[in-house]
Amino acid sequence: MSATQTCPACRVSITNDLVHFSNGSPGTRARLYARVCQFAAQQGCINKDPEKIGMVTAQDSFSPGRPIQKP
Repeated sequence: MSATQTCPACRVSITNDLVHFSNGSPGTRARLYARVCQFAAQQGCINKDPEKIGMVTAQDSFSPGRPIQKP
């Protein structure tokens, strides 16, 4: 039986450590932390346990985009 949790801070759902984002494919707690939690730092966040988050890698973060060309 899997327990689904919904974060009151960012509204993602987490089932067995698989994070279901509002858009895109499911990801890990590390990806959620790298893209949302470390910046939002909202009260009620359910993704704060370093042992559950695991190692955050460069692939978990958003990739830098191309530089914006000014006219």
